[in-house]
Amino acid sequence: MKRAFVTLAICGTFGVSLLIGCDMPPSPPRTQDRKVPEILYVSPDNEAEQTAVLAVEKARVNYKYRLDVLKQYFLRVGQLDQYNWATEEMKNLEDSVTFQWGNIPQVVPPEGESFEQTDARALVEYMVAARKSYLAALDELAEFYERRDADSYKAQRVRNSQARLDPVRMYMYFLNAEIPGPDLRPTEVIPEADKLYQQAMKLYRSGQILPAITNYNKERQALMLFLHLVRKYPNSTKIALSAYYIAEIYKEYFNENVQAVHWYERAWQWDPTITEPARFQAAVIYDFRLQEHAKAIELYREALKFDPSRPGNARYCVQRIRELIEQGKVPSPRPGATESP
Repeated sequence: MKRAFVTLAICGTFGVSLLIGCDMPPSPPRTQDRKVPEILYVSPDNEAEQTAVLAVEKARVNYKYRLDVLKQYFLRVGQLDQYNWATEEMKNLEDSVTFQWGNIPQVVPPEGESFEQTDARALVEYMVAARKSYLAALDELAEFYERRDADSYKAQRVRNSQARLDPVRMYMYFLNAEIPGPDLRPTEVIPEADKLYQQAMKLYRSGQILPAITNYNKERQALMLFLHLVRKYPNSTKIALSAYYIAEIYKEYFNENVQAVHWYERAWQWDPTITEPARFQAAVIYDFRLQEHAKAIELYREALKFDPSRPGNARYCVQRIRELIEQGKVPSPRPGATESP
């Protein structure tokens, strides 16, 4: 039976040289005297620098504000998956910033926003626009400093902030925006898509260095390639397998369980005869991570009928269905009915 839970990474045991096994953002670069300043000072006499830095700070504050509004809204309406996503994205933003700017005016967020005449879609659109503005402003500032040899260290710190922003933790907040619909079909052999698939698979496999050590950068790169393939070549014969491996990466390495189960679902919806055990893997997530046992037992049964054979999977499905029923986690069969695995 294929492993069902997230791979553990060994961090800090062997020093910096093996931090490849940790899901950690890149460390900030050091100055020539081996320091990492907490404040980068903007020249008060350089109007162009003042303008570029203020644009970044205003965009960052607005991005954070829009995420906070989303968090409050999703908590208010009880959409906990979306609330957790907004929380993760805000932490992603905060972790990416390793310094403060000096010699610029303080930038403050708006006072607040009423939820009375708005909806989730509008709030998400505002946030996504704020995110795009921040990313664009960061890039413009880095290019500004890169054109000035005297500010190469500032350019490095801005590029480091960009690198510390994890694309896995940037969400669209609606599954129909994150994931293509169920009606795609893998009908066309597209050489460009096949090449992307092979590149993604090479990264995916090489990212697992040892059973307990993962190269998370390679897994992120593989994820982005699989996602790009599905979105650019929606009729490729590789879309269903790409969906399966997108789910695998979300589940195994990034603990994105909601997205993982829906990508598994797309894998078998796009290709009902897919050669990987997508239903079984989704069942395990519903069972142990999401605690949705009725859905888990449904998928264990479907896995027995439709999934390709894997050592131990069928036996585990039968065993787990019985355990869930015995534990009262799912409704028992009606009197006189025959319960089948």
